[in-house]
Amino acid sequence: MTVTSSPNAGLLPFRDLINKLDNQLVEIISQRLSVCAEVARYKKERGIVMMQPDRVAEVKARCAEIGAERGLRKEFTEDLYALIIGEACELEAMIIDEQKVVS
Repeated sequence: MTVTSSPNAGLLPFRDLINKLDNQLVEIISQRLSVCAEVARYKKERGIVMMQPDRVAEVKARCAEIGAERGLRKEFTEDLYALIIGEACELEAMIIDEQKVVS
């Protein structure tokens, strides 16, 4: 009787590649948020308003267009950037407001 490998064994190379790509995604998001922290400090030092809706809309639209060119659904890219920008705004708020406690 011949021992056959699991059908899932063929997925291992794909999973390895996905894991590597996930590591890169997380690293890039971390770098992006580090830049956002620098932006927050810059805004704080100069008294610049944190929330800039025009910039948010510009980033979402630009990235949705880039995503569409690469076969991603516009809604997916917009949702993804809503999460990323939301996290950036939280980070900026903590830096600009110096983590004020809300009672």
